[in-house]
Amino acid sequence: MQNRFVTKYALITILVLALSACSGSGSGPNPFDEPGVTGEGGSDSGDAVSITITSPASGGTLETPDDAVALAGTADSAAPIVSVSWTSDNGGKGEASGSESWETAPIPLLIGDNTITVTAEDGTGVTASRTVIIKREGEGGQVTLAWEAPTAREDNSPLVDLAGYYVHYGRMSETYDYEIKIENPGIVSYVVDNLSSGTWYFVARAYDSRGLVSDLSNEISIKIP
Repeated sequence: MQNRFVTKYALITILVLALSACSGSGSGPNPFDEPGVTGEGGSDSGDAVSITITSPASGGTLETPDDAVALAGTADSAAPIVSVSWTSDNGGKGEASGSESWETAPIPLLIGDNTITVTAEDGTGVTASRTVIIKREGEGGQVTLAWEAPTAREDNSPLVDLAGYYVHYGRMSETYDYEIKIENPGIVSYVVDNLSSGTWYFVARAYDSRGLVSDLSNEISIKIP
């Protein structure tokens, strides 16, 4: 992409560094109420036994700031259900109370994705399992970036069609895995949130109405506690 027509500009300073807790949210279909769906909705195995997770009912991706979650649901078979158990990919396991209608005690969650598999077994030894992924959010850092809008091109001609900015950031210097597009040239600051602990690196660039972009700004680094 050409970039000689848009002036370079500097990412002036980081104005605010604050910590804020991330709250869980989700939207979309219930990940627990569609039998036979793999991934977030889980999967049924076994021909004679079925198991469904009915609680907690949330969005397409279940996220929570809590350090534990209790699951509940139902199981069904032509033969009596004799046990419902769960295992977690972080090493936990346990038995649920109940059979056709069951509930677990609070299951500990680590920061990040937690894969929990619930298995029902009937009196003939046939089992069915259902897997859900619950993401525990930790505390995230928040950084406010500010810059000066360019007013001229590199040839010193007036820049009259500035269209917006890109903010690039990542965990390594000069390696930016994330990009934010700001489609308003009047915005000259932006809050980047939900940053995990560690050092983050930021640059920005401007673009005009034809899609021509400036060189990257100077790089700024900030350490999130």
